[in-house]
Amino acid sequence: MRDGREPYAYCPYCRAEMQDNFVFGRTRRVCPECGFVHFVDPKVGAGVLAEQNGKVVLVRRGVVPAIGSWCLPSGFVEYDESPAEAAVRECLEETGLQVRLTGLLDVTQYVSELRGPGIIILYRAQVVGGEPRPGDDASEVGFFGPHELPADIAFPSNRRALARWREEMTSGE
Repeated sequence: MRDGREPYAYCPYCRAEMQDNFVFGRTRRVCPECGFVHFVDPKVGAGVLAEQNGKVVLVRRGVVPAIGSWCLPSGFVEYDESPAEAAVRECLEETGLQVRLTGLLDVTQYVSELRGPGIIILYRAQVVGGEPRPGDDASEVGFFGPHELPADIAFPSNRRALARWREEMTSGE
């Protein structure tokens, strides 16, 4: 196993047995028959730091990883949507809240033991509608002010984003 995922044993196009060859600067699985190269690409996730009345929306995770911890509403980008669309969709699915994106907050990479490496794109957003209710993989939805953030925040990307938000919110105190 490499990169957290099983490599292809057979070509998905012509079914020939794949081989390891040095191509494009590293060893990759290559089909000797049709030339298909298997690139192990990172998963792409998107999420929002959504605000309402000076508070940020967080969800308590109802699934692994980090079950029971709080995080920003986020999830994986589907093949037929943009990262921005995925962020808005994930927020609605997990919180019941509709948001309007107001800007890009951060783009960072992560390493996951479960799914391999990935990239997370975080946006800033304002809540524009809906009623808070946990859904999808969230067990709870909460609104937190800068001095009310829970101690158990999942994922380094979320901790960095929330620390930055707290600093911005409290810089004028």
